[in-house]
Amino acid sequence: MKSGIVTILGRPNVGKSTLLNYLVQRKISIVTPKPQTTRFRILGVKNLKDAQIVFADTPGFHLAKSALNKYMVNVALKSLDGADLVYLMVEVNDYIGEEYPELLKHLKGLTIPVFLVINKIDMYKEEDILKTEEIFRSLYDFKEVFKISALTGKNVDSLIEKTVEYLPEGPAYFGEGEITDLPFNLQVAELIREKLYLLLKQELPYETAVTVEEIKERENGVLYINAIIHVAKETQKGIVIGANGSMIKKIGTATRLELQEILKKPVYLDLQVRVEEDWPKLEGKLKKLGYIIE
Repeated sequence: MKSGIVTILGRPNVGKSTLLNYLVQRKISIVTPKPQTTRFRILGVKNLKDAQIVFADTPGFHLAKSALNKYMVNVALKSLDGADLVYLMVEVNDYIGEEYPELLKHLKGLTIPVFLVINKIDMYKEEDILKTEEIFRSLYDFKEVFKISALTGKNVDSLIEKTVEYLPEGPAYFGEGEITDLPFNLQVAELIREKLYLLLKQELPYETAVTVEEIKERENGVLYINAIIHVAKETQKGIVIGANGSMIKKIGTATRLELQEILKKPVYLDLQVRVEEDWPKLEGKLKKLGYIIE
């Protein structure tokens, strides 16, 4: 039996969450076109015949300024602790910028294998893929290089096979049937936040957070969920609610329907909006909303 933790690192929007969801064949990490969607380390468990791989999806690495962004970068880097292998995930034609040299500084001291995983090969020409590989190989001595499409699954099976080869022998971390360590209340909060990102086109989603206050099954079998959408300014409250409550109704309906599909039971989702002034900039308010600063 082999087992181990594989940390997936990379800049925002390179496809880390899409890969995690494909690997475990279930939506665990929310996915939107907006950068910095992932705010937590999210584990996904893949059980094979003679191995268990625990994949850690992480927030996108970037040069952080606000308290929230610094928290996310810290989460990504702390996810290297205890890892047995790292995927540095990039996309074809990814630009180096200042982020990659900074990120590679943290990888150069590691004694564990680091794979370069080049994503979105289904969208680019072969010459672009090869050029991307050449550039990143010049920056770091990767143990293996894989060119994949996390969306279609192309070459992902080969990536998994090679990953198992590098993992140490050991017992399973999770029991059969367990595929994530994400608590249910946080899964619900993340689904709501995903709908905020998808339905609100402005920059507003970056200043929204969601907390689930209550989950209770009623006598009639309906699962009651009360959740709060937190915004950073009074003016943002009206945007989330929308004219005559139209936007918050869309957010609630989209989330409720997805939850009912997952749970196979009726759900009543009670959504409210609350102003938490300038919360992304203040560490104390990040802690209040469930973001832990270490």
